[in-house]
Amino acid sequence: MVTLTIPESQIVEWVRQLTPTAKQTVLRALIPTLDDYEALVTYGSERARTVAARRGLDWDRLDERQREQLIDDILHRK
Repeated sequence: MVTLTIPESQIVEWVRQLTPTAKQTVLRALIPTLDDYEALVTYGSERARTVAARRGLDWDRLDERQREQLIDDILHRK
């Protein structure tokens, strides 16, 4: 049996050349809990939009500073 040694940097470069779908497949193989993480991110994004809308704000139009301020206001009940 022959063992092929490939530098990690070459493997990373190959992965970068994959289609987005193939990259996601690689991530799912490497991170078994990726589905759980993605579900949590989706839930958090939806909640952020809902909370912003209740305050008359459009989450998607807020810049990073405004988003941070909104989160800070929520955490400190302003």
